[in-house]
Amino acid sequence: MRLLTTIVASLALAGLVARGSAQDQSFREEPDSVTHREGETATLRCAIDNVAGIVQWTKDNFALGSDRELPGYPRFTITGDVNRGEYNLVVQDTLLEDDGTYQCQASPTETQQGIRSQNAQLTIYLPPDDPVIEEGSSVSVIAGQPKNVTCRADNGKPAATLTWWKDGQEITEGVTYITEDAGEKRKNGVSILTLNPSVDDHGKVLTCRSNNPAMDANKETTTQLNVEHTPVVVVQSNPPLVEEGSSVSLSCESRANPGEVNYQWKKDGVVLAGENGQVLRLNNVRREDNLQVFTCDATNAVGTNSANITLSVQYGPEPLKTTEQVIVDRGTSATLVCQWSGNPSPTIMWTKKGSSSVLGTGDTLTFPIVDQSHSGAYECTAVVPGSGEDSREVVLVVNGPPIISSFEVQYASSGAEGQIECLSSNSPPPSRMAWTWNGIMLDTGTEGRFTAEQRDVHGGRLSVLTVSKVQAADFADYNCTVWNRLGLTSKIITLRQKEPLPLAAIVGGAVAGLVLILVIVLLVFVFCHRRRKKQGASNESITRLEVRDGQETPPKEKVEIIHRDHEAAKDKVPPPPPQRKYYITADYDDRDYSSKTSLGAPPPWTPPGGTYQDYKNGNLYSNPYNNYSSYPAVSEHSYERASIASRASRASEAQKKPRMMTHV
Repeated sequence: MRLLTTIVASLALAGLVARGSAQDQSFREEPDSVTHREGETATLRCAIDNVAGIVQWTKDNFALGSDRELPGYPRFTITGDVNRGEYNLVVQDTLLEDDGTYQCQASPTETQQGIRSQNAQLTIYLPPDDPVIEEGSSVSVIAGQPKNVTCRADNGKPAATLTWWKDGQEITEGVTYITEDAGEKRKNGVSILTLNPSVDDHGKVLTCRSNNPAMDANKETTTQLNVEHTPVVVVQSNPPLVEEGSSVSLSCESRANPGEVNYQWKKDGVVLAGENGQVLRLNNVRREDNLQVFTCDATNAVGTNSANITLSVQYGPEPLKTTEQVIVDRGTSATLVCQWSGNPSPTIMWTKKGSSSVLGTGDTLTFPIVDQSHSGAYECTAVVPGSGEDSREVVLVVNGPPIISSFEVQYASSGAEGQIECLSSNSPPPSRMAWTWNGIMLDTGTEGRFTAEQRDVHGGRLSVLTVSKVQAADFADYNCTVWNRLGLTSKIITLRQKEPLPLAAIVGGAVAGLVLILVIVLLVFVFCHRRRKKQGASNESITRLEVRDGQETPPKEKVEIIHRDHEAAKDKVPPPPPQRKYYITADYDDRDYSSKTSLGAPPPWTPPGGTYQDYKNGNLYSNPYNNYSSYPAVSEHSYERASIASRASRASEAQKKPRMMTHV
């Protein structure tokens, strides 16, 4: 019966205009749309002035009833002050099924039309399921190859929003988002990330975050990227700059996934057989190896990657191109070229020969406008720090009118032959040279006592005017004129008489020379006198032993003792003899001297008591002082007789040119 009443009331209101036109029955407050999470309490407000009909709520155009308790809907109630026309709909512990469109209505009466409120949407939010990355906790990708990774969060209302993150940075490119109908007003959120992975992405973590209005906080899931890639190769040189003649090691470092790597070295694109290690050793590198390209190929299961290194060999400057001579006309430009190689690149400086001033740097030295003062030799010096320097010479020749470089005053002696010289010392060479004097012009040949000759000499062309038997009138001015293709030049050369050397100068020079000779002679005499005096004072005694035909003469006949103090000869016991040294001597008049001394340096001195052997004839000699315990007593007469006999013996033996042993 109650259901029938509800149906009749709904049919009665169906024909009425929304928002009744009765003047007395009207809405003071109409319901607004509200949103709630499932389980929350929702309130739809409705207030009517001058209520005349029956007030009820509808959901999706289906009447819920007019009773305050709304039978059949235990979680639904109508609240508010009836006297004030308040008919608020309260839904407790909202469920997804409560989601819908609600309307507050007042039925018509006999005098008033029914009224309807605006539609109010009650939206119930449901959290989605936890997000899931379909590829799992690890995603294998290949560097440089696109890969789709999918994340989804199902059964949300509304559908979950999904975002991608990598290393704390949100990924916005390459993301596709779609929703799927999950039934019962639920939606699945799906996000597809198209990756274009790089080597640097290996090991990084991708995060998928989900959210919707029913969630208090985001939920997320992660996956780790396993980026497989060809080896990333880096080739290094140790040392980076190699000195010429030394060794260098090239190392090939790689980072790869999978990590098993094979290596192969190439030189200028050519495979080096047997060189398949990570290190390539090069010994005794030369400058020819500079700038050669070495390649390391690294291969794993994914593929091959390569890296190159250009060898840098340090070496000193080496000339490449030099213009040895540049010839230009005066008033034009001139460029000198001097190119060098070296590593590091050499610093090139230009100087003019004989000067240290730097005129420029670089491969070229340019003069915009030259004159003949620019002519000369220039040096380009190349410097490579730590490897030395070198230089080359470039000669600049500036063509111009002739330049005469002879002395303006020249000399000749009266009555003798005289010569006047005129030297043209620039480029281009002269086409003509002529002498003029006293109305005479002479290029070459003879004119009276004058003869003109020309010849090429170092530094130019020389014209010589020879005057035979110079007379007083010949001491005059002579004009030398030189022509070439760029002009002519003249120079006045004066011939003057050569003055004879003054007599006073001659006498003075002779006297000075004589004095110098006398001084030198005096110095030599003084030096020799002092030397003899010093030698005489140092001689205490001289003993000579003569050796003839390999036989030793008796000491008593061949011993000469010279005492400076005759009284010392009378003493029975002379003082101990001084230390003696023995030398082999010979008369230099002996024609056999060279053969007798051909044994070389004399033997060493033999200590007292020992013997000395003549290495030519084998005779042995002893120290005569060792034969006596003391010197024998000698009277003055016997001393004189012994001396006379000794001198006579020496005189008779002098013809035989004996070898002698002398001790001092």
